[in-house]
Amino acid sequence: MLLVLLKGTNSTASSGSSKFNYDQVFDSDSQQSLIYERAVKPIVEGVMEGFNGTVFAYGQTSSGKTHTMLGPGVGNFDDEAERGMIPRMVSHIFEEMAMADQDIEFTVKVSMIEIYMEKVHDLINPSAQNLKIREEKGKGVFIENVTEIYVSDEGEVYRLMIEGNQNRSIGATDMNARSSRSHTCFIVTV
Repeated sequence: MLLVLLKGTNSTASSGSSKFNYDQVFDSDSQQSLIYERAVKPIVEGVMEGFNGTVFAYGQTSSGKTHTMLGPGVGNFDDEAERGMIPRMVSHIFEEMAMADQDIEFTVKVSMIEIYMEKVHDLINPSAQNLKIREEKGKGVFIENVTEIYVSDEGEVYRLMIEGNQNRSIGATDMNARSSRSHTCFIVTV
């Protein structure tokens, strides 16, 4: 997988085509730890300071998105070299909370959804189907009636990831015999 970190602005040339400035390009030999340090860690640090953050993997089937985000497999979060971005983010969040001033109180909650055939499904509560994405003044954009579970440690987060992953829609494609054929969002709210 070729991962490109794009934070720069785009500019339109006179011919109408767009030019983009890339901050970093990672090739298929890049270590998970390097990708995390350069592309994801600053986003998590921003979240811990109160900003919204998003880490997004995009690419064709079998290009390595799931491996980059999760690692060698859901439930295998201990392989430090291959550990994905989400397990690294979760560890980082709980490390930051442990090092924070004792007067600061944190709550962490997680949700997991998939978008499959243009419908939003709750992966923690699979009976919640066709959820609606809403926007309200003061609340922003949210998924109505999505299950949000409060967690107190990494283990709880990983158990929910495993549970949610088991509820994903799967099917074969020409490029992957066991493709998810869906888009998954793992949402951590601090």
